[in-house]
Amino acid sequence: MLKKIIKIILKYPIMLVNNIYTYHYYKKSSNNENYEIDDMIGKDERIVVFSPHVDDETIGLGATILKHKKANHQMTLVYLTDGGGSTSNLSREDLIQSRRKEGEKVKDIYGFHRVYFLDQIDGNLDSSKDELISTIANLLSEEKPTIIYTPFLLDGHRDHVETTRSIMKALKIWNRDFDKIYMYEVNCPIAPELVNSISIMDEKLYDEKGHMYHIFDSQWAMDFNAFRLLDRRKRYIANRGYGAEIFVKVDLDILIQIEKALEEQGFKPEEFRQLSSRYNLLFAFRTNRGLKEDYNRQVKNILQVDLQNNK
Repeated sequence: MLKKIIKIILKYPIMLVNNIYTYHYYKKSSNNENYEIDDMIGKDERIVVFSPHVDDETIGLGATILKHKKANHQMTLVYLTDGGGSTSNLSREDLIQSRRKEGEKVKDIYGFHRVYFLDQIDGNLDSSKDELISTIANLLSEEKPTIIYTPFLLDGHRDHVETTRSIMKALKIWNRDFDKIYMYEVNCPIAPELVNSISIMDEKLYDEKGHMYHIFDSQWAMDFNAFRLLDRRKRYIANRGYGAEIFVKVDLDILIQIEKALEEQGFKPEEFRQLSSRYNLLFAFRTNRGLKEDYNRQVKNILQVDLQNNK
């Protein structure tokens, strides 16, 4: 009861602080000048979205998925975990079923032609499992994507990081030359200096994405308004539009280099705070900030070398 009262008292001061902080963060941060806008919306694309949990796809790239839908691209959605680890009053089995139903709604509303539920244990996704990697490689062989979406490797959730590590290993089996991997932001803000692909939203698309959050009734502990605020602020990276979604676009070789560099630096997801509400937004940006800047420098150097090599 006391915690609830404190939250009520702090609600508007916290909102004001968040608004000011995020405005200055995105307005004044050093940006990567070599970004592309809406470069993922080409012709005859085949899309596979890898989402660790139901709702990650919407948080990270809901508006971009809607653009692919409008372009009549064939889209496949893959949920890696069973969703049973979320904060809920439901039993684990009831929660898993509830989240699966939400995933089916996501499929239908976005227009995915197929959804896969890989049902790995939420919170314990493990890219060292050969069976999981084989399943993903077979899935890729079946769907033959031209574009893959997966979470950014520098993230505060183990499942998000292990998802992308799993994709990396599966691509080594299916297509070693794959070159359109878009890493998206979920619960851990991506530094603007690393962003090399931006999906711009007008106000209508921004609102359409916001409406998608109503699907996730099981996620009562999540404050999706925090993510909506960041979508508005990210437009300052390109200084256009009403909002934006951001990506780090890489090919498989660069992804391998980034993963190796972070591993050598000793990166662990638990070093960072996950964003889940307005009350921990600042912590998501500030926790171990210096350490995150060190990791960002490693990633930036790799991206810059790749850019120079491709000029």
